[in-house]
Amino acid sequence: MEDFNDVRGEGLRRVVAIIAMIVTLQYLYWRVTATFNQSALFFSWALFIAECFGTLTTFLFFFAVWRPLSRVAPPPLAGRTVDVLIPTKNEPVSILRKTLLACNDLKYPHRTLLLDDGNRPEVKALCEELRCVYLARERHEHAKAGNVNFGLEHSTAEFIAIFDADHAPLPHFIDRLIGYFKDEKLGFAQAPQEFYNIDSFQHRADHEKMYVWTEQGLFYNLIQPGRDRWNAAYFVGSCALMRRAALDDVGGFATSSITEDMLTSIRIHAKGWSSVYHNEGLAYGLAAESINPFHIQRKRWGLGGWQVFFKANPLFVRGLSVPQRLCYLGSLIYPIEGFQKLIFYVTPPIVLFTGILPMNALDVTYLLHFVPYYAISLFAFNEMGRGYAGYLMLEQFSMGKFVTYLESFFSLFLPRRLRQFTVTPKGENASTPYHLILPQTLVCVASVVAILWAVFQLVLGLRGDEFIVAVNSLWALFNSGLAIAIVLYARTKLHQRRIDFRIVDAVPVFFSYDEGGAAVRRLAAADDATENGLSLITVGAVPADRDLRLEIMLPRKTLAGTGRVVHGKTAAAGADTVTRAGVAVTGTSGELDVMSRYLHESAVSKFLAEYSTRYRTYIESRLGPSPQRRGRAKRVRAFMPAVVHGDRGAPSYGVIRNVSASGILLAAREDLAEGDRLNIEAVIGNESVSLPGIVVRVVRHASVDFPECVAGVQFAKADINAVNRILAIADAIATLW
Repeated sequence: MEDFNDVRGEGLRRVVAIIAMIVTLQYLYWRVTATFNQSALFFSWALFIAECFGTLTTFLFFFAVWRPLSRVAPPPLAGRTVDVLIPTKNEPVSILRKTLLACNDLKYPHRTLLLDDGNRPEVKALCEELRCVYLARERHEHAKAGNVNFGLEHSTAEFIAIFDADHAPLPHFIDRLIGYFKDEKLGFAQAPQEFYNIDSFQHRADHEKMYVWTEQGLFYNLIQPGRDRWNAAYFVGSCALMRRAALDDVGGFATSSITEDMLTSIRIHAKGWSSVYHNEGLAYGLAAESINPFHIQRKRWGLGGWQVFFKANPLFVRGLSVPQRLCYLGSLIYPIEGFQKLIFYVTPPIVLFTGILPMNALDVTYLLHFVPYYAISLFAFNEMGRGYAGYLMLEQFSMGKFVTYLESFFSLFLPRRLRQFTVTPKGENASTPYHLILPQTLVCVASVVAILWAVFQLVLGLRGDEFIVAVNSLWALFNSGLAIAIVLYARTKLHQRRIDFRIVDAVPVFFSYDEGGAAVRRLAAADDATENGLSLITVGAVPADRDLRLEIMLPRKTLAGTGRVVHGKTAAAGADTVTRAGVAVTGTSGELDVMSRYLHESAVSKFLAEYSTRYRTYIESRLGPSPQRRGRAKRVRAFMPAVVHGDRGAPSYGVIRNVSASGILLAAREDLAEGDRLNIEAVIGNESVSLPGIVVRVVRHASVDFPECVAGVQFAKADINAVNRILAIADAIATLW
């Protein structure tokens, strides 16, 4: 949770934004008064209007994020009634099970109501098994909004928590938000929608630098906190706690738009209710895995935005403050970007093919006006984006979405039955039609062909506008680069072969099997876990031709299951052979449910906490404190099982997460403290090596059911040969990822 008020340079970046706005207005004035090509007025006006739209969205962005608000959760209110509503239509039972298990673990007293618009017997049976309320309506009117309103008819609770079917809340979700409702005028408290599958289409992850960028990161980490300052953060359809009285005051969830969340927010704010945005990950779900669900989701959002714009335009809704009107306007006009980007993408090919310019001259004078404007605008946007913007990544996604937004606009004119609410497919082993990347391919091809055509004409002496060709060729190459980048990445996501995202989290596990009439029992480390499988990492072979008996040692709980190796890799580490074996796991429903709870209520948040989601901007790097860079030995990810001997009692099990020449990072099942002296036995197949050390730092993962302690251990007189052997094994393990 970032508090930008504590970041040095906040005042300076606002000054930069003001300068950028002044320069932009001066540039636009010059453009409209001195640059239009009178022989191509339509072309001139089209490009100018596209530039004006960019200016409008940038100014609205600056306004929204001018001074982001950071909140600290107040103490929870006791004795209130809460119902949790989960609307669903066709999501797989496996996904619903994860969400319901997480809802059952919410610590605050509540009821969980599953609203099934699919009227599925298997979902009803799931609710009966997990003791949740199952509701299904006979008539499926008004899509998700109608379904949730149906749930409200069966609820008398004072507060309503709502989650998408794939979003599993953390146990303290309600406790974190309900304290805000001490303010009797608070209508809803919104938390961010966090997504744990960082291999999705909308994520870009650098696992070496432990950095992840997500297309929605700017919105949830900066825009929503910025709008919260203006009492304009809005309900996003999930991960929110809402006051029932506020919903009743506006007649329930809005049904006149397929983006019922935004329209409901507008109506709640217009009635004088306030809102809160609590910027802390309190629930985790699935982002669109491939380009197809991403396209479906963004098209639905675009269509819903158009519907709200024409039916309940915030500029004209009574009861909203001026800041609220501006913030909502910024959210509603973004689909127009489809038209703006189309103009930007076709302008260079038109100029290169025809020689017709959208201005009266493209010369040094033009560049002297354009370059300063463009440079200061980019710099100001990056600074006001506070490390979440990522201009090139945003431009890539604009390239990927421009036709989607165009389709959303023209969908307005289709009959209602042809623009019904479509649930975003998630958790499915699905493929994607290639036509979704055809527009970007055409942009690339048209740009490259136009460049070749113009150069060919120059060579033959058929035209003499070398400067114009050079400038527009650079623009066309930039557009081509964006198109190629999004197409290449989309191709890797055309087919979603893996149904479950594998969470990187290491736990010790015993695996046993029969060998020649005798039972063999060995200790290994498990990672890449799902409810249906895991990877075993061990020194030595893992038999692939027989069933394995598994004892998975989670914090405070040991699960029993069976498994069978489905694939494996090996690597040599001197005389040792390291094996990484993918194991399909089966077991009783109760055991697998505990694994699901651990993964989604503990492992996910630990896994995501290891990644940074923002970068340091130029002003921060120049004015802020330099990052602390302590010289330390190179670390290698290890994931090796260990037996931990301390002074506090019986030995326990843990996993060596990484190792260096001077120490290890140990994930322990028992609590440790700085200064503890340990003797750690690193298990290497059927033997072990001793690594004595001292705990020098501790990070505790607080959890009622799955507490874990991660300790930095500095070696104390460890045998150098043992350390080198461990390092060699860790290097071999690293080659198996």
